[in-house]
Amino acid sequence: MNYIVYGKKIGDRCYGAINLHEGKVGVGLVYATLIPDCDRAKMYADKLAEMVPGFIFQVRGAGTRKVYYERAGKPEESV
Repeated sequence: MNYIVYGKKIGDRCYGAINLHEGKVGVGLVYATLIPDCDRAKMYADKLAEMVPGFIFQVRGAGTRKVYYERAGKPEESV
């Protein structure tokens, strides 16, 4: 099975698929990065959560709604 990393800003309503190569959130599924290994997809979600504060990331099976993993980044700091 292939996996896709989804992301959304904390407080937003819905998740969008991510193109990891271009760093874009909310791309069409045709452009989303397919990851063949669940552990690798979890690693990407963990790295993204560390690097991007204020976002929540999920790993889902491609073609399904099942969430295999979820990780939230640190909340954004107010300036």
